[in-house]
Amino acid sequence: MQTRKEYIIQFVGLSLGLHEYEFKVGDSFFNDFEYSEIKHAAIIVNLNLLKQSQMMVLEFEIRGTVKTECDLCTGVFDLPLNGIHKLIVKVGGSDTGNEDDDIITIAANEHELDLTQYIYEYITLTLPIKRVHSIDKKGNSLCDKEVLNKLEEFITEEEKEEEEKIDPRWNNLKNIKLN
Repeated sequence: MQTRKEYIIQFVGLSLGLHEYEFKVGDSFFNDFEYSEIKHAAIIVNLNLLKQSQMMVLEFEIRGTVKTECDLCTGVFDLPLNGIHKLIVKVGGSDTGNEDDDIITIAANEHELDLTQYIYEYITLTLPIKRVHSIDKKGNSLCDKEVLNKLEEFITEEEKEEEEKIDPRWNNLKNIKLN
């Protein structure tokens, strides 16, 4: 991973209070990460930095799209991303090693903060586990119907029966009355 100047914040000269930043994250950003699953993206990261005397609170708002493959039909599509992540940076003090992932400690003599790794991680965390095409206004999937039909042909009758069969332990839950 390369350190890029546009993602470094010089916080020493900042006054106490709220400061706003905007970062554009595109294809070249992810090319610096060798094993990144994201190759093509158009993302805006808005950062609100609240500087206090002994700490900073950073709130990352992530908006944009990434190109990804659909988990159902393997078609490539633009997946919209929206997410908010918070990072607390303690300045000075001792690093106990017991800290949360969202809390870091930096030395009192530090004067800048490289956000590259945090931006990468927060964008990756914003990706949903299941990535499928969206649905249109009529409620139909935008997946490639030819591919889905071809996959349907290869499902055996045995697999179809297995999907339809319900585990008998779950049948007892149907008898529970909630009110």
